[in-house]
Amino acid sequence: MKNKIFIIILASLFIFFIILLIAQQQGYYKNRNEKAKILTEEQIKNFETDISNGKKIDIKKYVLYENKNYSNKISKNVYKASLTLETAIDKTIKLIFSGLGKAVSD
Repeated sequence: MKNKIFIIILASLFIFFIILLIAQQQGYYKNRNEKAKILTEEQIKNFETDISNGKKIDIKKYVLYENKNYSNKISKNVYKASLTLETAIDKTIKLIFSGLGKAVSD
């Protein structure tokens, strides 16, 4: 049973690797970066023409922001749990070191 689970996980990872390899070989990431570069060059040209025309310059007009929200219930709950764990660990370490400090100073 454990052997079958291991083989399934290994096969899944191998398939995932092959998909990423094909995407890289087909130039998906390069094409995506080229599009971003072209947009940036277009924004630079717009900026230069606005300066030459004497228009008011606002950085928000020329900088492209892709502010995507990737949060979901799982990520929010994990974040809350990590904050709780951080607080608990912080208190524990402070307690341990304050006890060690008292033991050393006595």
